[in-house]
Amino acid sequence: MDRPLARRDCNRAITVRPRTATAVTGIASSLDDHQNLQPTVGIDRGWRLVALTALPGLLAGAHLSSLLFFLNPELPFELLPWLRSTSIYTAFTTLISVVVLLPWTLGRGNRAQRLLPWAITVVLGVIATIEWLHASRSSYLLPPGINNRLIKAAFWLTLAALIYFYTALLHTLNRRPYGWRSRIGLTLLALGSVYVMAERREAFKPYARPTPLPSVVELERRPTLLVVGLDGASLDAVLPLARQGRLPFFSRLLEEGVYARPESLSPVHRSALWTTLATGKLPFRHGVVADRTYGAGLIAPGATLQILPTPLSAAILDIFDPSRPVDSTVRRSLALWEILEQLEVRTGLVGWPATSPVAQSGAFAFSESYFGGDFRPETARPGDLAERGILFQTDPEEVDPALVGELGGQIPYSLLQALAGDLWRQSLTRFLVEQRPGVRALFLVLPGLAEVSTRYFGGFSAVEFDGETGRPQQKAAQLVSFYYSYLDHFLADLWERQAGPKMLAVVSTYGFEAPEGLHRSWARTTGRLLRGHYQHSPDGLFLAMGAGLRKGTFLDGARLVDIMPTLLYALRLPISRDLDGRVLTGAFETAFLARNPLTFVPSYETLVAQPGIPVRVLPLSE
Repeated sequence: MDRPLARRDCNRAITVRPRTATAVTGIASSLDDHQNLQPTVGIDRGWRLVALTALPGLLAGAHLSSLLFFLNPELPFELLPWLRSTSIYTAFTTLISVVVLLPWTLGRGNRAQRLLPWAITVVLGVIATIEWLHASRSSYLLPPGINNRLIKAAFWLTLAALIYFYTALLHTLNRRPYGWRSRIGLTLLALGSVYVMAERREAFKPYARPTPLPSVVELERRPTLLVVGLDGASLDAVLPLARQGRLPFFSRLLEEGVYARPESLSPVHRSALWTTLATGKLPFRHGVVADRTYGAGLIAPGATLQILPTPLSAAILDIFDPSRPVDSTVRRSLALWEILEQLEVRTGLVGWPATSPVAQSGAFAFSESYFGGDFRPETARPGDLAERGILFQTDPEEVDPALVGELGGQIPYSLLQALAGDLWRQSLTRFLVEQRPGVRALFLVLPGLAEVSTRYFGGFSAVEFDGETGRPQQKAAQLVSFYYSYLDHFLADLWERQAGPKMLAVVSTYGFEAPEGLHRSWARTTGRLLRGHYQHSPDGLFLAMGAGLRKGTFLDGARLVDIMPTLLYALRLPISRDLDGRVLTGAFETAFLARNPLTFVPSYETLVAQPGIPVRVLPLSE
């Protein structure tokens, strides 16, 4: 019995040995093959994984590049500039895509394939949302034709995103692999979305306005015009303070002149809004659509950009060419002071945004950048006065204590900074007017009130309109009230210094409001309830007083573009037909309207002023 068992065990041992040897030999062989093939397979899989995670970034870069050409119509939409722009964008968006997706897919190639349609869905949805926002917020900044095409492109991208979402959802819920038809269809859809963007932009052909006929205007003596811009001023503050007797000169303006809440434009870009007020044209017409410009020489030689698709674009372009404040070189329309200069009306300009380099005409001109510390020759003129203008600069620590004595206690340094900046402009303006007595039109912008309102208008509104009695709110209301009172004294002094026929216009391009709704909840959470907000473009301010104007009249339905033609008419000048605004005829007395019928010229861009030759105008009926 034992022998057969032993024999069986012996046979089993004999039969096992060759199998074990074969297995060992196979494992060794497979290890050798693994050592030879694994690096190649791993590299191939690694590159494939990187490629899958990079595709959404490539698509995003192509779309952002196309959107850049929508937002900057002056940028030549040609193949080479588009390829350069796309290369710059995709270099950054691809890197972001890989960094975001790679941790979720590393070592899981199948997951990368499943995530790709979802990632492209997100890209298309985000780009479509950005385009809808730009089409809405930039409606006044873009030509009507290109804005319509941007809306159509956004619609098609939204549709593509929905198709991607529906397809990815069905495959995910049913755990179905993507067949070759689905892959080809989704690939063509992604490429088609890029084509739609390019085709819609290519379809835009800028409208070339015919050259206006020469305009001839009669020269005669006009009243002295004083235009004072108070950045951020609002009737919501002027009216209650005037009723309390704290603003005697503003009260006089309200009683002896006209006032309005001119509708502002969105988004609030100071340079664009102040240029709109000065030219009577919308931003896409006069060319200033932002506060900063970005060099785009890498895209097209000598190109500059103003509107960018995303904040990421600003960061990217700043790497190659730092941004600069927008200047007068991008403006395509004449401002009111330039028109008056061509009519031989001596003008002075102090602190107006986007006016550097200053024009060579006029009695004097000091751009806003001059007061920002840029003392190059092109920021101020004439040169001898520009050098002396620095001497009028006031440091916050040097503000006269008697001026801020009513505040008592600790005075915020931000208020002293705002006050010092305005004092510099005001003292220099008085000096310039005395040095140039022949100035018949003065244009001045004081930015200090906007800084104070940004920090404290919410507290002022809480006290004046909500009856808040908290100490922080009371202090904020005191600071805002003080600054309006300070400006009231300056306006009264400026008005009294002028002799003879004169007209004063106090303007602001946007106002301030207290945080409301979700903004109020967020402000309460972050402790910023005292701050004021202007992001929703609150109405600006227009107060005017002078001969021919009605007394105590509110002008309903006023817009920012209406101020310039109204001032033209107040000076008894014809109205240009290429303006976007209208004359606020309700501001004038019946007798003035009867003596000065509305007259028109084709354009002031082709102005020819000839003394003694009557105005060549078109009848109102035409």
